[in-house]
Amino acid sequence: MPSPPTRVPARPSGVQAAFDELEPMLSEVTFVVVDLETSGTRPGTDEITEIGAVRVRGGEVRAELSTFVAIDGHLPGHISRLTGIAPGDLVGAPSLGEVMATFLEFSRGAVLVAHNARFDLGFLRAAAASTGHPWPDPPSVCTLALARKVLHRGETRGHRLGELAAHLGSAVEPNHRALQDARATVDVLHALISRVGDCGVATLSELRAYDGRLTPEVRRRASLTDPLTTGPGVYVFRDGSGGALYVGSSGSVRRRARSYYSGGDSRSRMRTMVGLAASIESVACAHLLEAWTVEDRLIDSLQPPYNRRSRNPRRGWWLSPPTGRAIRGQVTRSPDHPFALGPFRRADDARAAWQDLLEATDSPPDQETWAGLVTGRDSTRLREVVGRVDALAADGAFERAARLRDRVAALVRILARQQELAATAGLAELVLAQPAPGRTWAVAVVRHGRLAASGIVPAGAAPLPVIDSLTAGATTVQPGPGPLCGATAAGIRHVHRWIDSAPTRIVSTAGSWTLPIDGAHTLTWWADRAERAASGDHGVGAGAGLSGEWR
Repeated sequence: MPSPPTRVPARPSGVQAAFDELEPMLSEVTFVVVDLETSGTRPGTDEITEIGAVRVRGGEVRAELSTFVAIDGHLPGHISRLTGIAPGDLVGAPSLGEVMATFLEFSRGAVLVAHNARFDLGFLRAAAASTGHPWPDPPSVCTLALARKVLHRGETRGHRLGELAAHLGSAVEPNHRALQDARATVDVLHALISRVGDCGVATLSELRAYDGRLTPEVRRRASLTDPLTTGPGVYVFRDGSGGALYVGSSGSVRRRARSYYSGGDSRSRMRTMVGLAASIESVACAHLLEAWTVEDRLIDSLQPPYNRRSRNPRRGWWLSPPTGRAIRGQVTRSPDHPFALGPFRRADDARAAWQDLLEATDSPPDQETWAGLVTGRDSTRLREVVGRVDALAADGAFERAARLRDRVAALVRILARQQELAATAGLAELVLAQPAPGRTWAVAVVRHGRLAASGIVPAGAAPLPVIDSLTAGATTVQPGPGPLCGATAAGIRHVHRWIDSAPTRIVSTAGSWTLPIDGAHTLTWWADRAERAASGDHGVGAGAGLSGEWR
């Protein structure tokens, strides 16, 4: 592959990683199952007397650790009688610092498992702190909590380790000794994983999110996912009459669809949806950008009742300058005007923005001023609105200044986002490539903000001929009306999200892909400060001193 410019991703906060669905299967996760014996029940006060740990992966034991721990205090008689550990057993045992160093190395990179993990991890965390070892805060699984979710009420007499080990057929009988109890917990863990494996649980996050509130009948329908594609694509849950219930997308369709049967989605409406689903179908896609695009189209056309996000890909409100004899800005659903501004979440927000721009200089912006504001060629009017915040505060109108500050900060964000989206929509063609699994390349051809072609360069193939073929066969896209050339804001955001999901090569562009020099992005520092001030508002005075010096 040649070396055109590469955009290094900087994932925005709050944006989900694109390939988070591709986490390792449970069979590929290393677990360290640990059990402690202690001199009491209070971490930081009582002491660890024995540690037992078993390192397992793929159902096989890889290593074991067992050691007494020297203590400074007294070993209570009732503890000694319960565990069989005598005070003399601890004489000459390794110190807590030595044991913690060994255990932390033994468990490095693993998921910790314990029966009543809050107890064991509480002691380990306190021991690390008291011996000067950084606690790595690894992911953990509590077999006690998991058993309470997996086993049906009345199925077992209780959830103590001994009762579960007997009920689930453990080959090891716990005896209040650390290694023996850890070995029994291994058997309990594997039995519980086996129980939920038929319910769509395949990864650690699905295991931890497992929700036992789904009925066994519903969980057994996880087999509906068996025919689905395993790679990127879109899935559609349908009811008994074939009507679409829910549409989603994923980088691993079958795994994601199965997760609904583990209760991995905690939303109550999703549990209801899964209970109604009689069939699931999937559409295979070349990569996630294509999957997101197809998902939006299907949601728009099918209007599935359980989808809330993206029910309307053209949702939002747009503000356009007055036309004809009108004296107010026009608020519309579609950005048909070439210099429409938006999208705003609410129509009232768009009207408030017009009023703020009007009052900044006591005169409505003319067509040229408005065009400069929206395109970023001239942000003077926006700077004047920002300046009015300080003017109000200087006059002592702190509450008015704070309200205006919040509206103007939102306006700066909307303009900055729009200008970024418009920069992409203005390109007649943008060809992108990302490294994909199996030494392949995922390719996207984007024209005026819309996905026009997608494909995969096979491993070992010369990339450019394949990319040229994809480009030649791509859909012809004529620019439509409005600042986004007819594309939707959501569709262009998908392109940007895909670029940010992994290192992306810009193969070619037709046009200049740039932000305006005087665009709203030059004021986002002010919006940052305004939002920080808003989060700390305590009444009047919160709007003062935000504008700073323009540079």
